[in-house]
Amino acid sequence: MRKLGVCAVLLVVLLGVARAQDEGEDYEIHISAKVLDLKAGEKTHVELTSGIVDLQGFNVTVPDGTKALYVNVLGATADIDLALCDEKIADIDELEDHEVAEAMTARIEEILEFTADDGLEAGSYVLYAGSLAAYAEEVVSFDVLLSFNDKPKLDTPTLPFKPMAGLTPLQRAVAASVMLYTDEGSGGSGTVVSPTGLILTNRHVIEAESGGVLKRAWVSFAPDARKLPVQTHIASLVKESEELDLALLQISMDLDEKPVEKSDFVWLPVATTELELGDEIRCLGYPAIGGSHSLCSITLTRGVVSGFEMKKDALDWYKSDCLVSAGNSGGTAVNDKGELCAVPTETLHDPDTMEFLSYIRPVQCVPTDWRELIKKDLPK
Repeated sequence: MRKLGVCAVLLVVLLGVARAQDEGEDYEIHISAKVLDLKAGEKTHVELTSGIVDLQGFNVTVPDGTKALYVNVLGATADIDLALCDEKIADIDELEDHEVAEAMTARIEEILEFTADDGLEAGSYVLYAGSLAAYAEEVVSFDVLLSFNDKPKLDTPTLPFKPMAGLTPLQRAVAASVMLYTDEGSGGSGTVVSPTGLILTNRHVIEAESGGVLKRAWVSFAPDARKLPVQTHIASLVKESEELDLALLQISMDLDEKPVEKSDFVWLPVATTELELGDEIRCLGYPAIGGSHSLCSITLTRGVVSGFEMKKDALDWYKSDCLVSAGNSGGTAVNDKGELCAVPTETLHDPDTMEFLSYIRPVQCVPTDWRELIKKDLPK
């Protein structure tokens, strides 16, 4: 993420997440009054209650001759941000004047690197760590690991899926359904449609606050439907269509931004036939309403094809009673064969009657050149 002034960073983050607060209410970042000591080589466990303490401070003493400082976040239950300051601050407004380094990307388990070339000197610093994307009163937990000079070797998250041949159609759909998170703090869901890691999603999932689209998103998988998704990769934008509200991404890097050299992702085949009225649809994704935390486990909803919207005699939308909530956008809609049949996009609500109807984009709307890219990557 490019370096922004702290006010801009906070504005971007806070606009991109669903906070449980009244409309129009100012959100205040609470900084811990007590500053803890952080020792190199020792994990320090942190638990914060968002809205009471959002950022925890840590004293960091850099010895003479230190060439590099590293801070790793481990075991996080929310997206954690890091800021290193030259002294203790009492208010968030002071951060911009005292911050010397920051790590505020969409990486959930963030890494901060500060070297002598960047201006690191021996002396005392204060590190602030916490989630600016957590829900109000959410309990956020994580570990912090401080290292000097040698960057710690940490295990890259792996995906403990069974071989694809051993998965049931539903297990395969769960394994191919991903959570997407952007550096602006927004996100949604997507579906892996090739073993090389092509992901089909909604364009608005990667839309930039300033207009246009972002060029990358951070990807999390659900190896266990009962647990939080595991963030493992970064995907780059390949294609996008504002008219169709669709985007095609390519998993291209690991969390350390190293190219993915060998890929064999669990993927879903794209349906070749359209659904009929009354056919069942099951939708998988990561709606915000699907949990009490800013990160939530995968959620399944089901319904039927309730109708169709046509455009120039061609199928444009499936209408369905299958609920599509915020965060579900771009996710996985499967037919009774376990094929990706559509992309959940939006739900229209009538506030008077409390009725709703979801609009789900059929895969037949995917542009021909996109389908050729997907087909090219499939096993022969």
